[in-house]
Amino acid sequence: MSLKGIPASPGIAIGKAFLFDTRQLVVTERDIKQDVIPSEITRFEEALIKTRSEILAIQKKISKEMGGQHAEIFNAHLLVLEDRMLIEEVIEDLKKDRKCVEYIFSKVIAKYIKVFSKMNDEYLKERTSDIEDVGKRILKNLIGAQEKTLSDLTEEVIVVAYDLSPSDTANMHKKNVKGFVTDIGGRTSHTAIMAKSLEIPAVVGLERATTKIKPGD
Repeated sequence: MSLKGIPASPGIAIGKAFLFDTRQLVVTERDIKQDVIPSEITRFEEALIKTRSEILAIQKKISKEMGGQHAEIFNAHLLVLEDRMLIEEVIEDLKKDRKCVEYIFSKVIAKYIKVFSKMNDEYLKERTSDIEDVGKRILKNLIGAQEKTLSDLTEEVIVVAYDLSPSDTANMHKKNVKGFVTDIGGRTSHTAIMAKSLEIPAVVGLERATTKIKPGD
């Protein structure tokens, strides 16, 4: 079997395939009553605060292990959290549509992701993954889902995923992650930049890696 992609970080890696599921969280549409709206807004605000704390913790870890330059990557994530237009749109749609806040947020963030993914500028287009990363974190905190990370791996593997966020890459340990491949992504993505710094061989944009490669291959 031969797969062709974009070299994101140089090197040769040998190991068993580990399929890392990065699919979107399942969000259920749920109607809410008018008097529940204030508590839903509070839930949203608390999720933003918790997400900010998580990102700052990752940023601190990266700064310590890789240097401040790479920690600055997560400034883009913090900017998404502080985007007043996004926050106000979620609150306004919540009041108007009277749906649970996780459903409203999932719709709003999906719209932002779609806009960025269609941009002609390659650098701005690659920032789609930053928005997706923050969006997943906020949704996770809204619905109380457990975070999946690559820090708990106990054997040497090649990580295979549809996509990897900078947060996913930050949780990699060179001892166990010998390399990674993804279906999408490009050379200028924050994930690719971090992979180079970690000296983890990586190929992105393989398109069908997750469907062609099986666990343990």
